[in-house]
Amino acid sequence: MALYYIKSKEYKEAKECFDFAVASSTEHGFLAEQVENDTMKSAWVIGLGWSHAMFIIVLEKLIKLGIIE
Repeated sequence: MALYYIKSKEYKEAKECFDFAVASSTEHGFLAEQVENDTMKSAWVIGLGWSHAMFIIVLEKLIKLGIIE
């Protein structure tokens, strides 16, 4: 979703998605496929390669845009 928002130049929304991913990661920094919005705990598979790859792609784009350091 963050990547979509970046491409749509909706940077505030992209940052909110990125922040959600960071806030919902496990104590070891792994990203879950699904997250319970009420508890911010993983609700499904943890450690998927594609989700971590997308996180890095979004992180790189947000850094290049100067949205995060």
